[in-house]
Amino acid sequence: MQSIVFFGKGGIGKSTIASNVSVLLAAEGAKVLHVGCDPKGDSTLSLAGRRIPHFAEGGVFSGEAALRASIHPSLFPGISCVEAGGPQAGVGCAGAGIGAMLDIMKEFSVLEKDGYGAAVFDVLGDVVCGGFAAPLRRGLAGKAVIVVSEELLSIYAANKLVGMINNYSRNGVWLAGLAVNAKDPRGVRLAEAFAAAARTRVLGVIPRDPAVARAESMRKPVAACEPGSPASAALARLVAAIRAAKRPARPPEMLGDEELQQLFSSGRAAKRQAGPSRAEGLPPAEALRRAGFQLKGLSGDQVVCSWTGLRGSGDVYIAPLDSAREGMARFSDWAVCFGPGGDGSSAREELEASAAAVSFLKFEEIIRAFGGRAEAAGQADGGSTGWNRFVRAGAAEAGGRVADSELELGQWSSFILPGAEEAYVPPGTVLLEHGDEECRFSSCEQTPLSAYQKARGGLTGGVAGPSGPALPKETELLFSTGFTYAEAVKGDSAKVERSLAAAAQLAGRGGLVEFYNTCSPMLLATDLAPCVEKAAAGGAVEIVRENFNTFNSAGPEKARARAAYMARRLHALGKTARRYDVNLAWQGASRSAVEELLSGAGLSFAPAGGDPYSAMAASALQVLPAPDPVCPQAFDAAGLKWASPPAPYGLAGSRLWLECVFKALGRKPGRRAAPPADTARDYARLAAGSAGCSAIFVCEGRQLARLDGGALTCGVPVLSFLAEAGFSLFFLAHEKGAAEARAALRALPANLRGARLRFFRDPAGLRRLLAAGGPGLVYSDIPLDPRAAAAGRTSFSSAQFSPGFAGAVATLDLLLRFCRWDFNAKYIAGKDL
Repeated sequence: MQSIVFFGKGGIGKSTIASNVSVLLAAEGAKVLHVGCDPKGDSTLSLAGRRIPHFAEGGVFSGEAALRASIHPSLFPGISCVEAGGPQAGVGCAGAGIGAMLDIMKEFSVLEKDGYGAAVFDVLGDVVCGGFAAPLRRGLAGKAVIVVSEELLSIYAANKLVGMINNYSRNGVWLAGLAVNAKDPRGVRLAEAFAAAARTRVLGVIPRDPAVARAESMRKPVAACEPGSPASAALARLVAAIRAAKRPARPPEMLGDEELQQLFSSGRAAKRQAGPSRAEGLPPAEALRRAGFQLKGLSGDQVVCSWTGLRGSGDVYIAPLDSAREGMARFSDWAVCFGPGGDGSSAREELEASAAAVSFLKFEEIIRAFGGRAEAAGQADGGSTGWNRFVRAGAAEAGGRVADSELELGQWSSFILPGAEEAYVPPGTVLLEHGDEECRFSSCEQTPLSAYQKARGGLTGGVAGPSGPALPKETELLFSTGFTYAEAVKGDSAKVERSLAAAAQLAGRGGLVEFYNTCSPMLLATDLAPCVEKAAAGGAVEIVRENFNTFNSAGPEKARARAAYMARRLHALGKTARRYDVNLAWQGASRSAVEELLSGAGLSFAPAGGDPYSAMAASALQVLPAPDPVCPQAFDAAGLKWASPPAPYGLAGSRLWLECVFKALGRKPGRRAAPPADTARDYARLAAGSAGCSAIFVCEGRQLARLDGGALTCGVPVLSFLAEAGFSLFFLAHEKGAAEARAALRALPANLRGARLRFFRDPAGLRRLLAAGGPGLVYSDIPLDPRAAAAGRTSFSSAQFSPGFAGAVATLDLLLRFCRWDFNAKYIAGKDL
């Protein structure tokens, strides 16, 4: 089956040429489906004689039935027409609608089932997003034809389209050539010069012919109205050339900016050198392109490229030197060879010359040139896998330097993940998330199967929840607009207005609504300000709008709005008698342990449950679990006393916490802040057994001081707890940060001065340090970290720490059992901890 897609600058005559090609293919006996991929919906106008209903009008979720209902007969035998259409101008995303239509076409094999012999795709002129490249992305197009004219901008657009088509060559599409719609011979010469420079060809030239204008005035293709006209004859030759076009052995190549400028100024592009020259000083991507390398993908830790030289071409593999095989040519810290079936004999010498021209590049620069910015995710297996390399390279994109390596989750030396300072969400706040419901199903951070356990530690941390994702509507005050593909195609303003009105009604007068615009809707760039203003009209509610889902963080404006809302709720209660000493604001799963600490010291506290604002108003002191940008503002405005003492972990830490609470209440603690005698004895007995036990932290210098409380350890003073319990502390840092790590060690408080610092330079060195010494633990935010297990050690994190005096005993007992656990021997024996 002939599958042809037409691209080119807007207004250049693509639709005219495409419709005539459909007519001529049908005249030869082919059954043709003409597919309009332009939201204007005018590609089929001359074939159907009218504007046909668009696919987007029938709904994008109706499947094969909706697509078939959108296919209409034309005025010409053998031709059927379909228009993807799109939203009203200025709203929605037409590219999404085109993609939806073509997905159905491919999924249900409509072209094959209905026996079409040819499909002609007429795509929006200026391809501004990936949505309009849908015929290439979905693998439906075979031959691509770029329409050009004598205008310089049409050649410029064509050059970009050459690169786009090459990007999707893996889907089976290839550039058949150019169709020149020129008014004068000079335009033809310019197009021919561009074609020669880009390694493609001119398939046909359509001359300026009054017959075309006459046919368009009748809304018919010129090939049907005036088949004997010069334009019709040229179009027939174009169809023959397209039909006869064969996939080239060497793919076409985009011209560089300098080459294009020379082409425009002199009418011919600079002659390319027969062999690659050394291209130091060029960006890696440009240097590789000039040497003939073009990315196809990643396979394991290798980069797969197509390579084109003068004596041959084929797929080649670029591998890091430490995994290079025999027979690969070695350069810098990488090696290269032809892939299976590649032209390994005749062109090997030329391939090696091309590689030598870019031998100044490091392997990570090659990854970065092809991969761009990587996602902040990766394997934590301790090995140098291809994905780890990809992540590291992406993170180092800016200037070749890692801006914040804590964010490199795939980095082999990352054990401690970045934490986040959370902000209090006042009860009663309505949280409206504008996004697709499915994105809420991507998170399971509170389950035992989670890759990371950061959210489970500290005073505000939660316990392991159900082994399933969060639901789109978790509470009556947290819900999603349910953004769908339909809104992506047709626009989302109406749904946003309805959702905001419902949220405002739910919040009530004086309430607070937080409106979060998430990833998918953000791509539409809908102007949401009028929707927000309409819902907040009259000042009945305050609406705070943010991009991205940032429920648990607060910048200055959102912190102000939250604090003001809390203060309004507290003032509404009027004067309230103080019935409790303490209100534990914003406590997580460890609340009962903190309540036990207060009870033991003879302090009363507001019980959990009930109206939280009433509990605040009825308490003499509000105790915060961590510094927070919201609550202090609210309590100050409401005239309530508050305190945020250091977290109560360990015997000394719990005693200090109680002393701070008593001081804030204006009382002296006396012996009430001391641990119970039996608890102190149990703790001393356990601590006596910690001799010889160590805790290992793999970290950077800037992380070192933040391991004793703060976001990195969820507020838990891990280092002070371990030092009080008698553990030896070891910090392992990469030798590149040696000076910073030594300075951070010297700055530690006196109780931590016995800590020792060691350095590594590679994964092997890190593994040796992890395995050295006696019984010990390895701190990691990755549960059952395989790097610790491989060293015969057990990993631990802030999630294992419990607050209070009793919590100190329980935590120390658990850590000692972890420390003495012979992981490898006991695991093989199938024994439980």
